[in-house]
Amino acid sequence: MKRFLVFAVVAPPLGFVVGFWMLLQIANWTVGAPSSFDLRQAALLPTVYLVGVIPALLAAWFDHVLDRRNVSWRIALTGLFGYAVTYLPLLAGAYWKSFFLLDPGLPLIGLIGAVPAALCAWLATARRKQVAGA
Repeated sequence: MKRFLVFAVVAPPLGFVVGFWMLLQIANWTVGAPSSFDLRQAALLPTVYLVGVIPALLAAWFDHVLDRRNVSWRIALTGLFGYAVTYLPLLAGAYWKSFFLLDPGLPLIGLIGAVPAALCAWLATARRKQVAGA
């Protein structure tokens, strides 16, 4: 149960940080545009939770299944699942606008889900082992 709480609380804002404050800034830098970093973007956090809690809970469920089966490379596989949960719906929506599929930066969008999923899987593991060792 703590695993689902970690994913639900930590993953959406972490995805926001990866998307808005890292990937967007890198994209602006590569095209020569000014930085759009602004702390006022934090006003989007309620929307981030609405959009991000379902993929985060799906990643938590996947991580839970892998943990119960003692799968090695669980954190990496959870990160890949987070990538897929983020990227595949976008790809399905972009299929209708085929010119969007040619954008070379499109696969980077999956990092918005991969990084939080892997970090939350690691946090859930570290917390569980700490409690078990005490």
